[in-house]
Amino acid sequence: MKTRQITFNAMLIAITALLAIVPNLGIITIGPVSLTIMHIPVILAGIVFGFQSAVITGLTFGVSSMFVAMTRGVTPVDLLFINPVVSVLPRLLFGISVGLLWNTINRLKINDDIKIGVTAFVSTVVHAVFVLGILYFFLGFTGDMLTQFSQWALFIWGILLTNTFIEAVAAVILCIPLVRVLRKIKK
Repeated sequence: MKTRQITFNAMLIAITALLAIVPNLGIITIGPVSLTIMHIPVILAGIVFGFQSAVITGLTFGVSSMFVAMTRGVTPVDLLFINPVVSVLPRLLFGISVGLLWNTINRLKINDDIKIGVTAFVSTVVHAVFVLGILYFFLGFTGDMLTQFSQWALFIWGILLTNTFIEAVAAVILCIPLVRVLRKIKK
């Protein structure tokens, strides 16, 4: 890894940590609902700096969210994020998926802003599915398999249609101009 690449990774790690440490900056809590923009540096890393940077920033995102859960968890569900399987693993998988998704979408011959927007939106949804999928196992839904699946589907769709949609739109709105700026800086 070149010095320039290390510097950009350090910048993204610092931004991710700052978003986590400063209350209501990266994780915005409104009553029982938490919205996040902490996933955006991971998306930026994957698009601008590549697969390896997305994985590093995703890992930082996971460790940072575990730190937030340990220091200022608000709801009982937040306390589940103290477990690295719930906080770190899905964010690491998220970093991997951002890198793979961008590498795939970037091959398409379409407008660059559309590629960035699609990557930001889809990545945000994938992040939510990873986190919610792992949370499902820790929340301990009860009943037969069909009942559990319907509870899980209701849980997932409820979150996806509220929090995740807002986070995905925010990711698109923020990522398009930020990618342009970072690409200019990177040159």
